[in-house]
Amino acid sequence: MTDDKTMPMAGGCLCGAVRYEAGDPSIDSCYCHCDMCKRWTGAPVVSAVGFRTAAIGITRGQPKYFQSSTSVNRGFCANCGSSLFVRYPNHDEFWVMAGTLDNPGSVAPRRHICIESQLPGFEIADDLPRIPSEEEPGTPSYDEAVKQGEA
Repeated sequence: MTDDKTMPMAGGCLCGAVRYEAGDPSIDSCYCHCDMCKRWTGAPVVSAVGFRTAAIGITRGQPKYFQSSTSVNRGFCANCGSSLFVRYPNHDEFWVMAGTLDNPGSVAPRRHICIESQLPGFEIADDLPRIPSEEEPGTPSYDEAVKQGEA
């Protein structure tokens, strides 16, 4: 694992139609186990790297956005379907899916979030903090969003 403060962070979608670059170091990183992220990516868990919104610049193409809840917009490539970004407009946060980074091993996750939605039998063996969604503002689980009519 390298330190993202010493290198430019850039990435993009599978087909290359959308590219982005981070002008500042990341502010956070995590594994998200929420049902929304699982449905959006088709993966059992998502690894994401957070930045201040102004730090991310789109350098090629334009992502499409889907409002998955009242507080979250999810960006993707309309051409290849790659899941790219999660925006929290009310929190000045812009999360990049770590797998879309040119160097995805450059930032290590710092914690697990939405652990109540972790898939049975799927375990990442580490000593990172595990935080339920009710203790992580802005990250409602898919089931909670359905109950509130948001999904």
